[in-house]
Amino acid sequence: NSVAFTPDGQTLASGSGDWEVRLWRVSDGAHLQTLTGHRGPVNSVAFSPDGRTLASGSADDRDSEVRLWRVSDGAHLRTLTGHREWG
Repeated sequence: NSVAFTPDGQTLASGSGDWEVRLWRVSDGAHLQTLTGHRGPVNSVAFSPDGRTLASGSADDRDSEVRLWRVSDGAHLRTLTGHREWG
């Protein structure tokens, strides 16, 4: 549903209808990490300007939240909630 490059162009994040975010190494296409925790399709991914944090957003009747992740190890940092309806 969404893709984004790190500012240095070396890593790609993809969000999908399988409720997961995947990180890929651009140079060879290697899968680096799978980030799990969303309870619905991931509609949006975006990196912070320094490339160290990834935001992923999902929005449907099960899950309307933004999750923040540390890119270096895939650690879930925080969940932001409050949206009742997206779109």
